[in-house]
Amino acid sequence: MIIKKIKEFEENGYTILEDIIPTNEVRLLNLELQESADRFGKNNNGVTYLATTINFCQSFDKYLIHPDIKHLMLHYLGEDYRISSTSTQINEQNNKKGDWHADWPFCVFNGGNINKPFPKKVLHITCIFMFIDFDKEVGSTLVKPKSHLLETNPTFEGDPYYGDYEDQINIKGKAGSVFVMDSRLWHASDVNKSNKRRTSLVVRYAPWWLNLEVFRPNSFDRKKIIEEKNKFGSLYPSVKKNAFSKINDEVKPLFEHWLEK
Repeated sequence: MIIKKIKEFEENGYTILEDIIPTNEVRLLNLELQESADRFGKNNNGVTYLATTINFCQSFDKYLIHPDIKHLMLHYLGEDYRISSTSTQINEQNNKKGDWHADWPFCVFNGGNINKPFPKKVLHITCIFMFIDFDKEVGSTLVKPKSHLLETNPTFEGDPYYGDYEDQINIKGKAGSVFVMDSRLWHASDVNKSNKRRTSLVVRYAPWWLNLEVFRPNSFDRKKIIEEKNKFGSLYPSVKKNAFSKINDEVKPLFEHWLEK
C-alpha cells in the first residue's frame, strides 16, 4: 500500500493517506482544535488560523508519527527529519478564495524563498489532516496535479492569481485522512459553500539541514531577511516548555529544535 502512495506522490505531487486518525477520535480532536483556534487564533478573510498549534493542543501528537507518515518522511527527507510548523486552519462559511501558490520555500510571497528554477528534489512536505470530509462543497484544497515537476509557480509571475486552471481538482478525502503534498505543488484554498466549518491541521516536515530560522520570532535570520527588507514572512512562535512536556516522548525529537530558550 505505501509503495502505491509513494508512486502517487512522485507522479502527481500528492497522495491521500486514509484512516490515520480513528473515527472515534476525529470528532473530539475537531472540537479541541476549533476551541483552541477560536480562543487563541485570528480570523482573516473567513479563515480562522492558529500558528504553532502544538502549544495549545497536544492530543494529536501520536498521529504525527503514524507509520504511513513516518515511512514517507524517511523515504524523502531522511532519518533526521523534523517538523517545521503546526497550524490550525478553519475555512469558515463563504471564506475568500485563496491565491495559487506553492508552500515555502518555493513561494515569493514568503521571505527566505528559493529562487527558480527549482531543484528536482523534495525539500519540504506539507500534510493536511482532515477533520471533516473534504470535497468541493466544503471548499477542500484546490491543486494542480503534477505542477510540482515544474520549475516555477504563479507567485513568480507578479500579482496573486485567483483564477482557474483546466486541470485543477478539489482534494477528496474522509475525515481522519491526511492529504500529503510536495511543498512545490501548486494549490489554493477554495470557498466553503457548506454550513460546516472546514477544520484542518497543517503540519510541515523538513530535512534536518533546511534552515527554518526565518520563521522564528526575533531570530537573526528573520530580522535580516524579513524585517529589515520589509517582507512578509510566516511566523511560528517557539514551542513552550510546558507544552513540550506534554508531548509524547516519541514525538518530542521532531520539536526539540523549536523549543523556547
